Amino acid sequence: MLRKAIAWRAILDAGQAANQADIARREGVTRARVTQVMGLLRLVPEIHEHIFSMPKTIQRPALTELALRPVARLTGRDEQIAAFRTLIGETEG
Repeated sequence: MLRKAIAWRAILDAGQAANQADIARREGVTRARVTQVMGLLRLVPEIHEHIFSMPKTIQRPALTELALRPVARLTGRDEQIAAFRTLIGETEG
C-alpha cells in the first residue's frame, strides 16, 4: 500500500489527476480509501525504508495499512519510530 500511496502522490504531482477524488474514481475505490492509503506518506523515511526492506509475502502482508494508520497519525519522528518498533515487536538496542 505504501508503494500505491507513492504512485498516487506522483500522479497528483504530475497533474495526471486533479485530486484524490479523481484517483478514487480511476481506481474504483472510495475517496476515503484513497485518503487512508495516502496517509501512509506521513510515515517518516526510516519507516518507509524498513517497510521496503521487508520480504514480500504471498499470503497476508506482514504489516497492514490498517495497523500503520495510528503510527502515521503521530507527528513526531521519535514517536513514530517508537510506535513502529512496538508494532513490529522490536526493542531498542
